[in-house]
Amino acid sequence: MNIETFLEFFGWCTVINYCFLVLGLVKVLAFGEWAAKLRAKAYGIDVESLRRAQITVLMGYAVAIALFNLAPYIALRNMI
Repeated sequence: MNIETFLEFFGWCTVINYCFLVLGLVKVLAFGEWAAKLRAKAYGIDVESLRRAQITVLMGYAVAIALFNLAPYIALRNMI
């Protein structure tokens, strides 16, 4: 395996993971209130803390994408 293979791998991983992130954001924005009420009722949690937890998870996912996909992609791109 050479650097170009890893570069392509990390590039596609970044694109795919950001698509999942956008899909998650759209899901929270489009169905957020309805889904939050449903989950809050099912798990016995108040809606506001559930909404905060959803946003926190998505923010953590964005940081993980940047750390584990985007940073290696940029580093490899700078090497060639």
